[in-house]
Amino acid sequence: MHKHSDEGKGDNLLKLPDHFTPYASESIGDGKRCIVGVTTDDDGLNQGPVAYVAGSEIKRAIWIAPLDPPPNTFQSRATHCNHHGAALFVLLQSDTQPEQTLSQTLLRVVKLDAATGAVQAQRNVAVPKAHTAWVDEGASHFRWQGDVLTISGNYRRQSDQDDQTPFTVHLTHDLNP
Repeated sequence: MHKHSDEGKGDNLLKLPDHFTPYASESIGDGKRCIVGVTTDDDGLNQGPVAYVAGSEIKRAIWIAPLDPPPNTFQSRATHCNHHGAALFVLLQSDTQPEQTLSQTLLRVVKLDAATGAVQAQRNVAVPKAHTAWVDEGASHFRWQGDVLTISGNYRRQSDQDDQTPFTVHLTHDLNP
């Protein structure tokens, strides 16, 4: 459930969900930051992706958006955030199985309204020939170059699980390739 506070009233700012672990924090201007990460249940399992916007006190959110993982996935985490225009772009990395050796990691970009956290669009990131793909931490792997969102990571083919290959995918503001 999406939560929003009255931004002008500091006492009404939202508290982060229990068991939240941040993965990335990026400035989005006006003294605000986009923070993305994961929540888990009490035993540290069942990861769910979360994005939020905060002001100067980053542990208190202006809005919080728990994000839906892609269908047919076991768990998901929000690992990167970037700002372009009036939108935030969040990268989800989702696993298909609890057993890591059997699991694929799938990538999805979610476009959120920067003011409210409302989901505006989402798209799976197609990495040709990949069985599993991932994007390492760091803003340089999920960035805007002009009007193109550039996503850089690595993938493995099912036939060769020991060999990883770099990839780069580009999306427009509307999440089109």
